[in-house]
Amino acid sequence: MNLTLLQQSVLLALTTEWQSPVQISGQLPNASENPSDVNQLLKDLLREGLVQANPVVFGLYRLTSLGTTIKTMELYENQ
Repeated sequence: MNLTLLQQSVLLALTTEWQSPVQISGQLPNASENPSDVNQLLKDLLREGLVQANPVVFGLYRLTSLGTTIKTMELYENQ
């Protein structure tokens, strides 16, 4: 799976707990990341099946089990 650097950053910032784009953007290495840019990246990751949107509370996201696996692989490769 080929992820852009920004997609990788968002993926690494996500957890299995529900988070908003503002919370995610605050964890990115480049603190100036715009939450609306993060929204687009989250949509891309949703299409890939790496992220899940909260079905009850709009605007909250978390990793799927596939996303958790990919995140673990990314962290392992970056060591």
